Amino acid sequence: MKIRAVTLNDVRQFTRPVRVDGIGDGVNVLSAPNESGKSTLFEAIQYALFVKHTTRPTNKSFTLTPDVGGNPEVTLEIEQDGARLEIRKRWGRQAHAEVWRNGALVAKADEAEARIAALTTPPEKGGPTGLLWVRQGLTEFAEKDAQEKSSRANLLSSVTDEIETMTGGKRMDRALARAREDRDRLVTTRGAKAGGPLDTAEKEVAALSSEAEALSARAARLREALEARRAKRRSLQALTEPDEVALRKQRLEQAQAAFEAADRHAAQLQMAEQRLQNAALTCRTLEDQRAGREKTEAQVAQLARALDEAGARADAAQAKAAAAEATLTEAGKAEQAARADLQRAEAQVQAAQDALIRQENDRRRAALEADLAQAEALAKRLPDLRKAAETGPDAAQLDAIDKAARELAVAQDLAEAAAPRIAFDAAPGAPDLHLDGTPLGPEPRSVARDTALDLPGLGRLRILPASGDPGARVARARAALAAALQRAGAEAAEGARAAARARIEAGQSLRAASDDLRRLAPEGIDALKAEIARLAPADDAPADAPSLPEAQAARDTARRAEAASQIATEGARTARDHAREAAIGARHDRDSLARRLEEARAHLATLPEGTGMDDALEAARAALSEARTARDALRDAAPDLDASRAALARAQSVMRGTEEEANALQRELAALDATVGTLSGEGIEETLADTQARLGRAERMRDALRHEVDVLNALLGALEEAQSSARDRYFEPVLAELRPMLRLLWPGAELRFDGDSLLPVELIRDGRAEAIGTLSGGTREQIALLVRLAFARLLARQGQHAPVILDDALVFTDDERMEAMFDALHAQAGDLQILVLSCRNRALRQLGGTKLGFEEIVPVA
Repeated sequence: MKIRAVTLNDVRQFTRPVRVDGIGDGVNVLSAPNESGKSTLFEAIQYALFVKHTTRPTNKSFTLTPDVGGNPEVTLEIEQDGARLEIRKRWGRQAHAEVWRNGALVAKADEAEARIAALTTPPEKGGPTGLLWVRQGLTEFAEKDAQEKSSRANLLSSVTDEIETMTGGKRMDRALARAREDRDRLVTTRGAKAGGPLDTAEKEVAALSSEAEALSARAARLREALEARRAKRRSLQALTEPDEVALRKQRLEQAQAAFEAADRHAAQLQMAEQRLQNAALTCRTLEDQRAGREKTEAQVAQLARALDEAGARADAAQAKAAAAEATLTEAGKAEQAARADLQRAEAQVQAAQDALIRQENDRRRAALEADLAQAEALAKRLPDLRKAAETGPDAAQLDAIDKAARELAVAQDLAEAAAPRIAFDAAPGAPDLHLDGTPLGPEPRSVARDTALDLPGLGRLRILPASGDPGARVARARAALAAALQRAGAEAAEGARAAARARIEAGQSLRAASDDLRRLAPEGIDALKAEIARLAPADDAPADAPSLPEAQAARDTARRAEAASQIATEGARTARDHAREAAIGARHDRDSLARRLEEARAHLATLPEGTGMDDALEAARAALSEARTARDALRDAAPDLDASRAALARAQSVMRGTEEEANALQRELAALDATVGTLSGEGIEETLADTQARLGRAERMRDALRHEVDVLNALLGALEEAQSSARDRYFEPVLAELRPMLRLLWPGAELRFDGDSLLPVELIRDGRAEAIGTLSGGTREQIALLVRLAFARLLARQGQHAPVILDDALVFTDDERMEAMFDALHAQAGDLQILVLSCRNRALRQLGGTKLGFEEIVPVA
């Protein structure tokens, strides 16, 4: 099947009939901007082939109805088996379906739908249309699209003989399905199937295992309780024997007496240590007081000498500061004089510059006065030129006059050519004939209107020109010419043209004068006069001024002198600041030393005299020696307090621990008696033996079912491996068609297909396999398009020619790859029909092929 033309009416935006014609073999290109109707054309072809005419446009899935309403009509002209078929469909009011063959109606309504359905297998039944017709933005294959998968499977099955062998065909599918069914009865991908035999067996094993574990634990608890009760009774008996109790009490009393004696001796020793520390503190205090007096006396002498030296330094610094202040005053006066000289020099420079500006202003004023004279002359001419430029017919009026004159000439020529001509050759003695009162002779005369011919004795002969009345046209043309001349204010066409030429020349002169005026006075004559007035010399301008170079040289000399005076002043100020800072520092040092000397003398007066301090120090040292002797005697005779305390603590701990242990053993024995009494009455051992027997039987059933699952998995693996081997041959036809196109883009590249989805999964290039999902959008787009072309070639080789329709298919492809894709399209177009719909007009200029377009059908009157 090959499409030759498509006509649309009341289809979405096409509310008037349009047609795409001339669709040929090979590559056909319809390039138009967005929203021009390419996708509408794509869907209209599908509706014509696969949507019955009885489908109501109110159905939500019906999308051809225009927004303004209407009854969609599609006419699809195709070529099938050498015959020209025309499919006509209309939906909505007066819905119909017709099939015409070579110009003759061959089927209508349901019979037409049946014939249309026979042309191609619908997509939902695995037909190739969904495989080869690519919607806008959907170039890549949809992995979960069952219709496309069915199309690919049917096509490959029909061209591959080995699909019916055990390893590649329906028998293999049945064997795989049976093995999967048996396995799925037992397990799923997440484990045992819920409610299945294996799941039931595993749950039974788990339940019995849990029950056996619980019974085993209870039996173990009974045995442990009996053994623990015997051990605890023995321990309690050992703790409560009378001899052991008496021995522990005696040891505690002895430890208590030893600790109390050691504690009393420790208190005496602590008091002796305190007396020794007090005596030592007294000695240190007296020694520190004597050393402090000696240090203070030396400090007083040293500060007195330093105060005399600081006073001399302060006086010298004050004299130096006074001299620096005088130097700074002199430098400031010199700087002020230099600044005054500089101001006078700068005034002279400004006067010289003002003189130069006045000279330039005089020159500029003279030039502007000349421009003002020209501008005023032009301004006086402008009204006359403007009036002349507005007088006479304009271009539109002149054009109307020319058209009216041409129409009058044509009407007159037509009237002259169409008017009948009449002549009268009178017989001898015949009366005269008069045409509209004028004698009629042998010379032919034109009759352009209803005319009466007087026939003496007979009556009047009326001559009626042919219908159409050329004279009326002449009259209308003459009236139109007169009206056009009146509007233009002219009496004749020649005068109107002369007036128009004069108007044009006046307009040109007006524009030239206006341009000259704008050039001479860009902001107007008043602004020009204001500028001349501004440039006039001031009344108080000085008569003469120094030359600018001399004034600038004098100013530079004054600037250097002023800069030198500033530097001298700054140096004097810095010296004055340093001298003032040094004088202040010297005074501060002198005053600080005076205060420190006064404080040292006051402190010296508070210290005790030397003789009394020596006697007190000797007495303190004797008391210190006596206290040290008493302390040493007590320390040598002291018992070990820590050892006696540890012994007492151990004896107390033994008594306390023994009591607590006995009480705990009694509580534990009571609990064990209760546990043994409870468990021994339940018959745990017998119940445990029965449960373990049932658990063994359940585990053997579970293991048998798991073994069955392992066998089924091994069988499925072997079957799938055999099927995969056969599918290498299964995909060979499409790979053979695909390789030449692939290598136009990637030399040496191969595609690897998945046996389940029948889609490409890896691109192998440069010896490296790349998953399709990791490739760029443009590369995936190109691969998907090439695979579709390969499937189209397979169909063509079977004699099932199906057009390939691509609606904006190459949206991500770069310029270089686009060229290679164009080569691939042309390489495959030999026995295919490819229809490319795109908005990328510039990109598709290099594609070539047959150019298509929408043509509006004009109704025949």
